Amino acid sequence: MSQTIGEGRLRFDLVTLDLFLSVAEEGSIAAAAMRRHIAPSAVSRRLAELEAAMDTPLLQRHARGIALTLAGEALQRHARSVFAVLGRMRDEMGEHAQGVRGHVRIAANTSSLAEFLPEELALFMARWPGVRVEMQELLSPEIVRAVRDGLADVGIMAESVPAEGLESLFYREDRLQAVVPLGHPLAGREALHYAETLDFPQVGLARESSIQKMLAGTAAQAGRPIDLQVHVNSFDVLRRLVQVGIGLAVLPEACIRPFAEAMGLRGVPLRDAWARRRLKLCVRDRATLPAPARLFVQQATRLEA
Repeated sequence: MSQTIGEGRLRFDLVTLDLFLSVAEEGSIAAAAMRRHIAPSAVSRRLAELEAAMDTPLLQRHARGIALTLAGEALQRHARSVFAVLGRMRDEMGEHAQGVRGHVRIAANTSSLAEFLPEELALFMARWPGVRVEMQELLSPEIVRAVRDGLADVGIMAESVPAEGLESLFYREDRLQAVVPLGHPLAGREALHYAETLDFPQVGLARESSIQKMLAGTAAQAGRPIDLQVHVNSFDVLRRLVQVGIGLAVLPEACIRPFAEAMGLRGVPLRDAWARRRLKLCVRDRATLPAPARLFVQQATRLEA
C-alpha cells in the first residue's frame, strides 16, 4: 500500500514526514539518522525532496546542526497532527478488531468520587473489561497540575476552578447543603443562606478544596469569621464529626442523603446561588487522548463516539 499523502505538487510520503520530525526533534541530521538507523545522506536527500515539494526552505543548516524556518515550524505542527490522526485511526481499528486494551488515569476531587464516579466506573469497566483504571483523589489545584503535566489523562473538579490551557467539558451538577445533627437549632429549617450558619461551630474540608474556598469567600463577603473547629480530607470523617456534635458542615446533597437516617443527620439546602455547583471534566487535548481515555470521556460527558 502506498505511504504517500497529498495531491499534485504537494504529494509526499509518510516516511519522509517522519524523518523530518526526527530531524526537527534531534536538531541534527546525523543524530536523526542514527536514531532511525539510516544513512545521513539518505536523510539529507529526503529532506531536499521535501523542500522541493513544498517550494520553500524548511531548515536552516549551520555548523552545530539545523534549525527550523518559520515554514518548517508550521510543517512540524501539521505533521504532528497527521501522525496523531493516524494513531487515533489505528487505535479505533484495533478497538473493532480485538477490543480496547490499555489504561486510563483519572484525577478527581472528593465530591465527584463520592457522588458520581463509582457508578460511572462500573459502567465503563463492564463495557471495556480490557481497560485498567488508575484513580487518584486530589484537591482541585492538584488535579489541574496533574492533567497539565501529563500525570493524569482526565481530571474532574468544580467548574469554578481555573484550568487555563486545558479543554473543559460539563460533567455533572450537584447541590450543597448544610449538614447538622437532628437536635441542632438549624435542623428544622427548610432552607437557609450560608451566612446563617456562621453563628455555629463548623468542621470543614482542607483549605485548598473548592468547597472550603467558596465558604471562606462567602464568609468574608458577609464580614463574618468561620468558627472552624477541624479541617479534614474525607467526607466520611466530616460526617462523623457532625454526628458527634463538633460542628456543622457543608457537603454535596448526594453525600448526605444515603447516611442521614442511620447517622441521625439532616441536610438543609442552601439558598446561595453558588450552592448549585457544576462539575467539569478536563483534558489537555481531546483530539490526542489515548483510546481508553477518549472512550471514558465520551461516556462521562455523554458524547457520541
